[in-house]
Amino acid sequence: MSARRPVELLAAQDLSPSVRGLELRCIDGEPLLFDAGQWVDLHVETPGGAEKRAYSIASAPGMDDPARFELAVTRVDGGLVSNTIHTLGPGARLEIDGPHGFFTREATRDEPAVFVGTGTGLCPLRSMLQDALRQPPGPPLTLLFGCRTQADILWRDELEDWSRSGRVDVHVTLSRPEAGWVGRTGYVQTHVAELVATAPRPHIYICGLSRMVSEVRRVLKQELGFDRRSIHSERYD
Repeated sequence: MSARRPVELLAAQDLSPSVRGLELRCIDGEPLLFDAGQWVDLHVETPGGAEKRAYSIASAPGMDDPARFELAVTRVDGGLVSNTIHTLGPGARLEIDGPHGFFTREATRDEPAVFVGTGTGLCPLRSMLQDALRQPPGPPLTLLFGCRTQADILWRDELEDWSRSGRVDVHVTLSRPEAGWVGRTGYVQTHVAELVATAPRPHIYICGLSRMVSEVRRVLKQELGFDRRSIHSERYD
């Protein structure tokens, strides 16, 4: 089991009406060594006692301050941990253990990739993409991000910057679009076939709730003939 490390909350911001972004730093000042796509357990003191929850790291490894990292937490109705986290301010102290997980791009970083995420499933994909964008231009990278409304588009300014740079082909699809929205609509699985129609075939990285992950995997394997070895996924429930 990984040793627990104390961390301090440096800053927090609302990324959407239900998602809070956290900027944290290891108090010992030592780097948090992880691969893009991994997660940590966050230990939180709540009114009901000590609890822990797993959260994907939303920032790339080896930042200017390698002891610093980011998470994003969705507020769950009645959720003891998420509601506690949403009340914390700068200076709050927590503990983490990790990193954990094998949802990484380490073995395929030189190959084309399509990233498919919904909600905070964007977190590990953001980590992978930030990591890739610090390197010289390489194989094609495509992001398909699904959420309900424009207010739920996490890190919207950053996604738009990526798109303008030409380094990432960014697509956002809304399941409950408002009047005036000119982007994609509907669920991510309805757009996957179009976006993976490249040669050579890309590796696919999928993160979100189980129902979405299962449906995207079904489309890739049964309808498009993808080999399971090129499909990588992580489920949040």
